[in-house]
Order: sequence, then structure tokens, then C-alpha cells
Amino acid sequence: MNRRDVLKVTAATALGAAATLSSNSVLAQSGAEDTSTKFKNIIVTRDKGILILRINKLPRNEVSQATLNELNIGIDIAAKDKSIGAIVVTGTENVFSAGAGSDALQEQTAGMPTHASLAHQVFNRIESFPKPIIAAINGYSGGGGNELALACDIRIAGKSAKFSQPELQVGLIPGFGGMQRLRRYIGLGKAMDMMITGRVIEADEALSLGLVTSVVADTQVLETAVLMGKKLIEDVNAPALAIFKERMAASYSEPFATALKNDQLAFDRVVVTEEAHEALQRFIAKQKG
Repeated sequence: MNRRDVLKVTAATALGAAATLSSNSVLAQSGAEDTSTKFKNIIVTRDKGILILRINKLPRNEVSQATLNELNIGIDIAAKDKSIGAIVVTGTENVFSAGAGSDALQEQTAGMPTHASLAHQVFNRIESFPKPIIAAINGYSGGGGNELALACDIRIAGKSAKFSQPELQVGLIPGFGGMQRLRRYIGLGKAMDMMITGRVIEADEALSLGLVTSVVADTQVLETAVLMGKKLIEDVNAPALAIFKERMAASYSEPFATALKNDQLAFDRVVVTEEAHEALQRFIAKQKG
């Protein structure tokens, strides 16, 4: 996707009509309990302990309300299934997600539950979810789609991936959490530049800014994310990670001194558990070995 095509996708996301729902439902491949769950906007598969949620609503892979609801159902699967240790969120073809989709936004009226309120519920859940959630950014990531990526713990991008927050160019604001999360990752100045200009960020610049954590070949994005998820399952203590993610998410809204104190109290709860003692012993033994 060249720069001109990216700008076309950006404009279409904000102003074009949303595509109709696919008539071909896909099935979640996550164990006997969930194989009857039907999805229209995402494809749900498993690679051993990794649940893969692939947005499949081309041409723009919009994070519509239907897509957000299905992502939330996918997270439910991971929450219920103890054999799932991590989630990878990705897109299809050369689009991770090009935004929220204009039809649903134009239908909003005062007083009704909003698209943004649903996005905040899902993205906040992703941010505090007790298992790692990795964004495998396979192409264009813009608007609400980029805000989805920002809610994930780790972002792995393909070499040709591109990023933008074009809301101000179409009469909106980044309302799905981007105004807060983007500045935390890349700093206020760079975030202001990206949001005010709406300019498209290439993958290498995204890496230098801290918007993504790594850049790999386009053909290796999903594989790299899955391998990272498997490594995290193997290396990171799950109970500690759950408390860590809960604290990281909660601390955003806490004064600094309060956050420090609550971090300490959480540590005090963790350090006395038998699980922590066993994990520490395993770590020490591994270091000696």
C-alpha cells in the first residue's frame, strides 16, 4: 500500500459507507465449549496456547460496534479457557484496521450509548486483561484501529505498516483512548504532531518513536507475534502478570504518590504467596544452571 492508497483508505474510513456484514460466518477454534460461537467480522483460531483474533472485514477492517463486540467475545474465550496463555490481535491482507467506520458514527444521536463508550470498554479490558495481548500490525493502522493497537501490551509491525490518527481532518477527535495512550507511548509533542497533522507514520519512524516495539518482515508479523506469545507463556509468571497489568492500567488515573503506594501494596500481596516463592526458586535454579 503506497502513501496515496493509505490516504484513500484514511478518507474512506472516515467518510465512506461501511461494508455490509459478511454472510460467511467463521467458527472459533478454541475448544469444544466455543466451537459453536459464530463470528462475522473476525476469524478466531488457535495456535496451541495462543488465541488469534483476526479482524476480517475488508476492505478497511473497521472496528465497528459489531467488530468490538466480537473482539470482546474472543477475549471471553481466552478468559474462560485456562489453556490459552496469550492473545494475538491482527488484521487481514494489508490492513490491521483503518478505523471506526463512518456509518455507525454518523448514526449517533445525543443520549444513546456511543460507539466510543463501547470501544473504551473493550480497549480498557484489553489493557487490564490478565494475559498478554499482542498486536500483530500487518498493514495500515489508523484512527480507531490504531487506538486498538495502542491498548495492546506489545505492538509488532510489518516493514510496510503505516500509522495515523486522522480524526481532526474529518471533524472528529481520537475518542477511543488515543489522546491518552498515544502521548504515553511517544510523548506529548510527537503525539500532538501526529494527531493534529494526521500524517502517516512509516514503520521505521513508528519504531523510533516507541509507537511499536519491533518491526519485522511483512511475512513474519503474525509468526513473530505468536512466537512471542508462546515465549511469554513460558517465561512470565501468570499470577504476577495479572496483578502487574491490573496495576499498570489502574495507575494511569492515580496521583504519582498514590500509584507508588498501591504498587508497593500489590507487591506485598504477591511476595508472600506460595506461587511467588516457587517461581523465585525456579528462576534461581535456572540462573545457576
